[in-house]
Amino acid sequence: MTNRGYDDLRRDLASNLRRIRKDAGLSQDQLSTLAQVDRSYVSQIEREVGNPSLHVLSSLARTLNSDVLDLLSANM
Repeated sequence: MTNRGYDDLRRDLASNLRRIRKDAGLSQDQLSTLAQVDRSYVSQIEREVGNPSLHVLSSLARTLNSDVLDLLSANM
């Protein structure tokens, strides 16, 4: 297992969140409403600008019928 740094985790999170959200057929606005997270914050996370709390990650993952680990997993 490789030790990924902060930038790698943030990049993987952005990519995974965007992919899983689109696969679910949701816009950023729809996801933010369902997860009760501000839409601009979802955008920031997907642009690698936001630094979400565990609470926000959990809410996003739950809304996407996913797991926090899926959001953070390394892109293959």
